Amino acid sequence: MRMGRFQRTTGLVLALSVLSCAGAAQAQTLEEIVNASLEATGGREALAGVASVRQTGAFTMSTPFGDLDGTLESVVIPNQKLYQSLDSDLFQQTTGWNGIAAWQSDSTQGVTDVTGAQAAALVAQASLHPFWEYGASGPDTPAFSRLDDAEVDGRNHHVVQVSWQGIDFQVLVDADTMLVSRIQFASEVPGMGPVTVMADTSDYEEHGGVMWPAANSVEVQGALRIDMRIAAVEINGAVDHSIFDKP
Repeated sequence: MRMGRFQRTTGLVLALSVLSCAGAAQAQTLEEIVNASLEATGGREALAGVASVRQTGAFTMSTPFGDLDGTLESVVIPNQKLYQSLDSDLFQQTTGWNGIAAWQSDSTQGVTDVTGAQAAALVAQASLHPFWEYGASGPDTPAFSRLDDAEVDGRNHHVVQVSWQGIDFQVLVDADTMLVSRIQFASEVPGMGPVTVMADTSDYEEHGGVMWPAANSVEVQGALRIDMRIAAVEINGAVDHSIFDKP
């Protein structure tokens, strides 16, 4: 069913919400890139001080069936829990991870478990920075490697690959500003086969000593694109933890 395939694909879109970087540096080595990007975000101390972040705004989703406009909400307990919601007149979807299991609920398929690449992307998104675990050790820590530089919109970018749970995330960092401009990875969508999921971020703003992107665009190539605009960011506010549990 075409709509069912569309619903599954939006889960991948929700799984990617790239988080912040800013500041200038002429980083060259992998370690220099990682450290400069973390520092530009606000630094490890500022990131560690974020106990929760809630973002709200609006989105436009471009699909083969036409455009959908609606509102969005995202709540993150760093490295522990994640909740996301898209709500429009024709389509509603919520996705969550409670630290153990991931799930998705939408207006056509009901509540389903989320596994595989989509679950791994949700867990990765609960980290406030894609390089947060650089230098950590353990059986389930990501592996980092530097790839060749790439050009995005006429600007040079450093490319760092973060490999975790069988997924290779390519993180593109602007060579001048050290902003994370893009994260992309390959995935598999039932009924479509292999696809590339690509998320771009821009218009960074400071909240609570940390830089957050106010504009995001996420594209599942050949399926859909979603443009998001964040209107409000709340740091360390009260959180109803029941929203992370499977309905």
